[in-house]
Amino acid sequence: MGAVRRLVGGFSPASLFFAGEQGAWYDPSDFSTMFQDAAGTTPVTAVGQPVGRILDKSGRGNHATQTTTTSRPVLQQDASGRYYLLFDGVDDWLSTSSINFTGTDKVTVFAGVRKLSDAAAGAIVELSATPTAADVTARFNVTAAAANLASYGFGMTSNSSGSGTLQIRALTYTAPITNVISSQFDSSLTSGSGRAVTRLNAAAPGSIEISFEQPGTGPAVKFGSFPLYIGLRGGTTLPFNGRIYSLIIRGAQSTAQQIASAEAWVNTKTGAY
Repeated sequence: MGAVRRLVGGFSPASLFFAGEQGAWYDPSDFSTMFQDAAGTTPVTAVGQPVGRILDKSGRGNHATQTTTTSRPVLQQDASGRYYLLFDGVDDWLSTSSINFTGTDKVTVFAGVRKLSDAAAGAIVELSATPTAADVTARFNVTAAAANLASYGFGMTSNSSGSGTLQIRALTYTAPITNVISSQFDSSLTSGSGRAVTRLNAAAPGSIEISFEQPGTGPAVKFGSFPLYIGLRGGTTLPFNGRIYSLIIRGAQSTAQQIASAEAWVNTKTGAY
């Protein structure tokens, strides 16, 4: 049942990491990358099985695991035959060891998701267990239903004590809804300001492209070396109720062509538009 890397116009997400970029790529359609246990001894062979370990296909070895049996997402398949990880909105999550993003002040995140509820904010993916800290180190997160404002569709935030808080909240994306999200985070701007740009469904008709810049008072900062959390903030709060079809985190600025190609590839896995 292992899936091959599907090319879209000759594109593969592997190309996003050819220059040694830090990051991770998780592909629930590739059975060869998933195991029912955190140690990676029992392969996932069918839908309905828990995923305790999913391998990182970027080549950086940032595999995501869950040691608690009852907190593992479950592999499922939708009516169109697309595979996804189902997070129950209660206690399902995965995490990595610390990923060293200290060599970059730019990160791009691509995610194919379906959120199933707007009852509360849910963490799709977040770097570090806490959104802010007094260490002048940048972090990022992507949430379903923006934190503290569940009526919004999605939130994208980059934080550090040096660059302030950048928040993008996308209106009118109420659950249940399927989207391809691409977010670019940049903490390198003058005087410690930062910028975040987000597209939903490749800025196709009915979606949006928005950016937000937050002036800061301190120096420009780099991203930190922290674990990546998927489905739950720090393994304790903001449980995500929904599906993750694809997730790519790239520790670099992406070109317009790379963004368009990655969005199209993620959409083949997601079927959002």
